[in-house]
Amino acid sequence: MNNHLHIVTLNVPYPPDYGGMIDSYYRIKTLHDLGVKVHLHCFEYGRTRSPELNRLCEIVHYYPRNTGFWYQFSRLPYIISSRRSVQLLDNLIKDQYPILFDGLHTTYYLNNAALSNRKKSVRVHNIEHKYYRTLARFESNLLKKIYFLFESIKLKRYENILDKANSILTVSVDEQIYFSKRYRKSIFIPSFHAYESVSILPGKGEYVLYHSDLSISENDKMVHLLIAHVFSKVSFPCIIAGRNPSKHLQTKVSCLENVSLIANPSADEMKELIANAQIHLLPVLENNGLKLKLLLALYGGRHCVVNDQMVDGTYLKEICHVANSYQEMVMEIQLIMIQPFTSEMIETRRQLLQTHYNNQINGHRMMEEVMSS
Repeated sequence: MNNHLHIVTLNVPYPPDYGGMIDSYYRIKTLHDLGVKVHLHCFEYGRTRSPELNRLCEIVHYYPRNTGFWYQFSRLPYIISSRRSVQLLDNLIKDQYPILFDGLHTTYYLNNAALSNRKKSVRVHNIEHKYYRTLARFESNLLKKIYFLFESIKLKRYENILDKANSILTVSVDEQIYFSKRYRKSIFIPSFHAYESVSILPGKGEYVLYHSDLSISENDKMVHLLIAHVFSKVSFPCIIAGRNPSKHLQTKVSCLENVSLIANPSADEMKELIANAQIHLLPVLENNGLKLKLLLALYGGRHCVVNDQMVDGTYLKEICHVANSYQEMVMEIQLIMIQPFTSEMIETRRQLLQTHYNNQINGHRMMEEVMSS
């Protein structure tokens, strides 16, 4: 097996501070630890270059993202048309190493004739046209809603390019089934993450935690619903933590006695919040990919209360408390707040996570899939 691999990422995968970048960074780190010589290609968008990536990769190339207004009028989806670079293609054709396109966003050159004889794989983060339709559904800004709807239509049409990939690597079983029915070989390889083993404090915490990227319309809608129908119905302290909360959310939380908001916590702060919570309340409005926030909570925190949409297509249902209505969530919180997390619970979780979500095991599977002849 050749031990060189090109990886093209949609952004600079360091720091690993949100879903897609967590999967990207820890995948690169795992492959490096397994002896893979990674040739990394990053599109730059709102994140700075990082010396940490030089430590893990043979070479790191950076390319500007074309974010001009006119790119939105392309027949291609904006997330694709804004990530094309002749320099990237020139760098990819200098050798015959296999290529991993990390996200549908990076696949502009997937069907390029110059790469026709190369082994090419695509890591899909979710079903993008479905995800953008969800963003449109929960977006209140009319211009953004229109953008998301048009992007969803373009992405559905563009998705056929995946037929040119040798393999499609999904983050959930449901998406593996979806892509297998439509395109070539699809394989489920769970998201990579920061934990080598479970790190859970036994005993009890004092608060309920909801954490997410609060700049995403779906998550913003979810947290407002939780405030109205769950947090306001319990007497326990509730903490909301995440990136870039809206002014409206900050104002709303400031009026609530038992709810507090922590905006843009650092990685260390987030780790502490996860470790010390009694309950992680993590429902979602739509089933779009594996939500890495759940995986982080399961590896580093105590009880997790979710709905079916969060755990469908994963192996995680049996180690979560499932509640599908707000009333059920309130009832679960009332019961679990007084229930210590025991060593037996920790062991049950360790066994399941190490079986299905172990970075080393999944790193070997990915190497076999994307690098073997």
